[in-house]
Amino acid sequence: MGKKSGGFFLGVIIGGTAAAVAALLLAPKSGKELREELAEQTDDLKNKIFDYGEYVQEKSYEYADLAKDKAGDFTGQATDFAGTVKDKAVKGSEEALSSLRRQTDDLSDKFKKTANDLNDQAADLADESTDIILDVTDVAEEAIVATDDYAGEIIGELEDQAEELQDN
Repeated sequence: MGKKSGGFFLGVIIGGTAAAVAALLLAPKSGKELREELAEQTDDLKNKIFDYGEYVQEKSYEYADLAKDKAGDFTGQATDFAGTVKDKAVKGSEEALSSLRRQTDDLSDKFKKTANDLNDQAADLADESTDIILDVTDVAEEAIVATDDYAGEIIGELEDQAEELQDN
């Protein structure tokens, strides 16, 4: 998965959170109803964060499987190459030995490059996953604080109105 799709999912989570908070805070409801709905939305957000974490973990496993497959492919190539080396060594030709050295170097370079590429991809995925999870956690915490603050304001206003009604 590339960085673009990771940013997309983060945008979906942030946008969904912002929309839910705005809808809750702007809807005329009683304090109890608002608190219940805020608690429900918070639980939904936690579930989305957990689901995204599972998605990231699944992608990590896919990359690990890809690395195993590539290693298996290289093992097969190395086995084939070993058979070729044995056949050519029997012939004893200097030209064959030179060719085998070049093939060995080429195969070794390819293997090292692929191993380095896979390590880089795994490191990038781990960094990206950590960044996304931290960003989502920060946004969720900010949304919870904002809804708690606003719910407190609404409750205070409702209590003031109740006092005014009792005084009248």
